[in-house]
Amino acid sequence: MDRRRRPECTACGERTALARIFPIENIHELRTFECLTCGHVDRYAVKAGPESYWVLLREPGAPAVA
Repeated sequence: MDRRRRPECTACGERTALARIFPIENIHELRTFECLTCGHVDRYAVKAGPESYWVLLREPGAPAVA
């Protein structure tokens, strides 16, 4: 996987690993990344395509990122 597409963990800052991709709507994917260091999970809504934008999603009750 392209290192640029492995975001840093929002909890500890280490690189994450892609755990799952789930299609949503017609042009988006939900990508779940897990941190192998601390176990934290981040989910991103991603517009499909090589120059896609990423939006970090928050779980209800999840702490804010400092």
